[in-house]
Amino acid sequence: MSSSATPAAKAVTDSWIFTHRSLIGIACLAPAGLAVIFSRPWIAESSPWALVLDFAGWVLFLAYLGMRIWATLYVGGVKDKVLQTTGPYSITRNPLYVGGFCFALSIAFLLKSFSLAVLALIASAAYVRWVVPAEEEVLESIFGEVFREYKRRTPRMIPRPSLYTAAPTVEVRVRAMRTEAKRLFTASMMPILVFILLHFRNMPWWPHWFMLP
Repeated sequence: MSSSATPAAKAVTDSWIFTHRSLIGIACLAPAGLAVIFSRPWIAESSPWALVLDFAGWVLFLAYLGMRIWATLYVGGVKDKVLQTTGPYSITRNPLYVGGFCFALSIAFLLKSFSLAVLALIASAAYVRWVVPAEEEVLESIFGEVFREYKRRTPRMIPRPSLYTAAPTVEVRVRAMRTEAKRLFTASMMPILVFILLHFRNMPWWPHWFMLP
Protein backbone atom coordinates (compact mmCIF):
# COMPACT_ATOMS: atom_id res chain seq x y z
CA MET A 1 0.00 0.00 0.00
CA SER A 2 1.24 3.52 -0.70
CA SER A 3 -0.10 7.05 -0.38
CA SER A 4 0.89 10.09 -2.40
CA ALA A 5 2.03 13.37 -0.88
CA THR A 6 0.15 16.61 -1.26
CA PRO A 7 1.83 19.14 -3.59
CA ALA A 8 2.08 21.83 -0.89
CA ALA A 9 3.85 19.63 1.63
CA LYS A 10 7.50 20.30 2.37
CA ALA A 11 10.15 17.71 1.56
CA VAL A 12 11.98 15.57 4.10
CA THR A 13 15.20 17.17 2.90
CA ASP A 14 13.92 20.55 4.11
CA SER A 15 14.68 19.35 7.65
CA TRP A 16 18.12 20.62 8.78
CA ILE A 17 18.70 17.72 11.16
CA PHE A 18 17.84 15.23 8.39
CA THR A 19 20.24 16.73 5.86
CA HIS A 20 23.03 16.84 8.47
CA ARG A 21 22.28 13.46 10.07
CA SER A 22 25.58 11.92 8.99
CA LEU A 23 27.45 14.38 11.23
CA ILE A 24 26.01 12.67 14.33
CA GLY A 25 27.48 9.31 13.36
CA ILE A 26 30.81 10.82 12.36
CA ALA A 27 31.09 12.83 15.57
CA CYS A 28 30.38 9.74 17.69
CA LEU A 29 32.32 7.08 15.83
CA ALA A 30 35.26 8.60 13.93
CA PRO A 31 37.37 9.59 16.98
CA ALA A 32 36.68 6.23 18.64
CA GLY A 33 37.59 4.39 15.45
CA LEU A 34 40.95 6.13 15.28
CA ALA A 35 41.59 5.39 18.96
CA VAL A 36 40.83 1.70 18.40
CA ILE A 37 43.17 1.50 15.41
CA PHE A 38 46.05 2.81 17.52
CA SER A 39 45.21 0.79 20.61
CA ARG A 40 46.70 -2.51 21.73
CA PRO A 41 44.59 -5.49 20.57
CA TRP A 42 42.21 -6.59 23.31
CA ILE A 43 41.35 -9.97 21.78
CA ALA A 44 43.95 -12.09 20.01
CA GLU A 45 43.06 -12.89 16.41
CA SER A 46 43.78 -16.57 17.10
CA SER A 47 41.30 -16.82 20.00
CA PRO A 48 37.83 -18.42 19.72
CA TRP A 49 36.27 -15.08 20.70
CA ALA A 50 37.79 -13.49 17.61
CA LEU A 51 36.03 -16.07 15.42
CA VAL A 52 32.73 -15.42 17.21
CA LEU A 53 33.03 -11.65 16.72
CA ASP A 54 34.07 -12.08 13.07
CA PHE A 55 31.01 -14.27 12.45
CA ALA A 56 28.69 -11.77 14.17
CA GLY A 57 30.30 -8.91 12.25
CA TRP A 58 29.74 -10.57 8.89
CA VAL A 59 26.14 -11.51 9.74
CA LEU A 60 25.42 -7.88 10.65
CA PHE A 61 27.18 -6.63 7.53
CA LEU A 62 25.11 -8.92 5.30
CA ALA A 63 21.98 -7.77 7.15
CA TYR A 64 23.00 -4.18 6.35
CA LEU A 65 23.40 -4.96 2.64
CA GLY A 66 20.12 -6.86 2.48
CA MET A 67 18.09 -4.23 4.34
CA ARG A 68 19.52 -1.34 2.30
CA ILE A 69 18.82 -3.03 -1.05
CA TRP A 70 15.35 -4.21 0.02
CA ALA A 71 14.31 -0.79 1.33
CA THR A 72 15.73 1.08 -1.67
CA LEU A 73 13.69 -1.09 -4.04
CA TYR A 74 10.57 0.27 -2.33
CA VAL A 75 11.42 3.88 -1.52
CA GLY A 76 14.30 4.88 -3.79
CA GLY A 77 13.55 8.15 -5.58
CA VAL A 78 10.13 8.71 -3.96
CA LYS A 79 11.05 9.21 -0.29
CA ASP A 80 8.74 12.17 0.37
CA LYS A 81 6.33 11.56 -2.50
CA VAL A 82 4.93 8.14 -1.68
CA LEU A 83 4.39 6.59 1.76
CA GLN A 84 5.54 3.00 1.58
CA THR A 85 3.89 0.62 4.05
CA THR A 86 4.66 -2.78 2.51
CA GLY A 87 7.77 -4.92 2.22
CA PRO A 88 10.44 -3.79 4.73
CA TYR A 89 8.27 -0.80 5.64
CA SER A 90 5.56 -3.12 6.95
CA ILE A 91 7.80 -4.48 9.73
CA THR A 92 9.62 -1.26 10.68
CA ARG A 93 9.11 2.39 9.79
CA ASN A 94 12.84 2.97 9.29
CA PRO A 95 14.50 -0.02 7.56
CA LEU A 96 17.27 2.15 6.12
CA TYR A 97 18.31 3.27 9.60
CA VAL A 98 18.08 -0.30 10.88
CA GLY A 99 20.51 -1.28 8.13
CA GLY A 100 22.82 1.60 9.04
CA PHE A 101 22.90 0.51 12.69
CA CYS A 102 23.76 -3.04 11.60
CA PHE A 103 26.66 -1.62 9.57
CA ALA A 104 28.06 0.37 12.51
CA LEU A 105 27.89 -2.64 14.83
CA SER A 106 29.41 -4.93 12.19
CA ILE A 107 32.51 -2.73 11.95
CA ALA A 108 32.82 -2.63 15.76
CA PHE A 109 32.63 -6.44 15.92
CA LEU A 110 35.11 -6.93 13.09
CA LEU A 111 37.51 -4.57 14.89
CA LYS A 112 36.94 -6.59 18.13
CA SER A 113 36.15 -3.34 19.91
CA PHE A 114 33.69 -3.26 22.82
CA SER A 115 34.21 0.51 23.13
CA LEU A 116 33.29 1.13 19.50
CA ALA A 117 30.22 -1.12 19.84
CA VAL A 118 29.03 0.93 22.84
CA LEU A 119 29.55 4.18 20.95
CA ALA A 120 27.70 2.73 17.94
CA LEU A 121 24.74 2.08 20.24
CA ILE A 122 25.01 5.64 21.60
CA ALA A 123 25.03 7.02 18.06
CA SER A 124 22.01 4.84 17.25
CA ALA A 125 20.20 6.19 20.30
CA ALA A 126 20.99 9.75 19.15
CA TYR A 127 19.47 8.99 15.75
CA VAL A 128 16.35 7.52 17.36
CA ARG A 129 16.07 10.50 19.71
CA TRP A 130 16.62 13.37 17.25
CA VAL A 131 16.98 12.37 13.57
CA VAL A 132 14.13 9.87 13.19
CA PRO A 133 11.49 12.05 14.95
CA ALA A 134 12.51 15.05 12.84
CA GLU A 135 12.02 13.03 9.66
CA GLU A 136 8.75 11.54 10.85
CA GLU A 137 7.43 14.98 11.77
CA VAL A 138 7.89 16.03 8.15
CA LEU A 139 6.30 12.81 6.88
CA GLU A 140 3.31 13.41 9.16
CA SER A 141 2.91 16.91 7.73
CA ILE A 142 2.92 15.40 4.24
CA PHE A 143 0.69 12.36 4.67
CA GLY A 144 -1.42 13.38 7.68
CA GLU A 145 -3.75 10.78 9.17
CA VAL A 146 -2.48 8.04 6.85
CA PHE A 147 0.99 8.36 8.39
CA ARG A 148 -0.39 8.61 11.94
CA GLU A 149 -2.30 5.36 11.45
CA TYR A 150 0.86 3.79 10.00
CA LYS A 151 2.78 4.91 13.12
CA ARG A 152 0.22 3.28 15.39
CA ARG A 153 0.58 -0.17 13.86
CA THR A 154 4.26 -0.28 12.81
CA PRO A 155 7.26 -0.15 15.19
CA ARG A 156 9.65 2.75 14.75
CA MET A 157 12.88 0.71 14.69
CA ILE A 158 12.94 -2.92 15.87
CA PRO A 159 11.45 -5.03 13.04
CA ARG A 160 8.36 -7.10 13.81
CA PRO A 161 8.25 -9.88 11.16
CA SER A 162 4.69 -10.89 12.11
CA LEU A 163 3.47 -7.62 10.53
CA TYR A 164 5.01 -8.36 7.14
CA THR A 165 2.88 -7.69 4.08
CA ALA A 166 4.18 -7.99 0.53
CA ALA A 167 3.58 -5.49 -2.23
CA PRO A 168 1.78 -6.94 -5.28
CA THR A 169 4.32 -5.16 -7.51
CA VAL A 170 7.44 -3.06 -6.97
CA GLU A 171 8.48 -0.36 -9.42
CA VAL A 172 12.28 -0.38 -9.61
CA ARG A 173 13.80 3.06 -10.10
CA VAL A 174 17.09 2.55 -11.88
CA ARG A 175 18.65 5.88 -10.90
CA ALA A 176 17.97 5.29 -7.20
CA MET A 177 19.34 1.73 -7.38
CA ARG A 178 22.44 2.98 -9.20
CA THR A 179 23.06 5.54 -6.45
CA GLU A 180 22.55 2.88 -3.76
CA ALA A 181 24.88 0.48 -5.58
CA LYS A 182 27.66 3.08 -5.45
CA ARG A 183 27.00 3.62 -1.73
CA LEU A 184 27.07 -0.11 -1.02
CA PHE A 185 30.23 -0.60 -3.06
CA THR A 186 31.97 2.02 -0.91
CA ALA A 187 30.62 0.42 2.27
CA SER A 188 31.85 -2.98 1.09
CA MET A 189 35.40 -1.66 1.16
CA MET A 190 35.16 -1.14 4.92
CA PRO A 191 35.53 -4.80 5.98
CA ILE A 192 38.56 -5.10 3.70
CA LEU A 193 40.06 -1.97 5.22
CA VAL A 194 39.31 -3.29 8.72
CA PHE A 195 41.19 -6.55 8.12
CA ILE A 196 44.16 -4.67 6.66
CA LEU A 197 44.25 -2.42 9.72
CA LEU A 198 43.92 -5.42 12.06
CA HIS A 199 46.90 -7.01 10.34
CA PHE A 200 48.98 -3.87 10.81
CA ARG A 201 47.81 -3.40 14.40
CA ASN A 202 49.16 -6.83 15.35
CA MET A 203 52.62 -5.94 14.06
CA PRO A 204 55.26 -5.09 16.72
CA TRP A 205 56.18 -1.86 14.92
CA TRP A 206 52.59 -0.52 14.90
CA PRO A 207 52.10 2.35 17.40
CA HIS A 208 49.95 1.25 20.34
CA TRP A 209 49.02 4.47 22.12
CA PHE A 210 45.91 3.24 23.95
CA MET A 211 44.44 0.22 25.67
CA LEU A 212 40.74 0.13 24.86
CA PRO A 213 38.44 -2.87 25.29
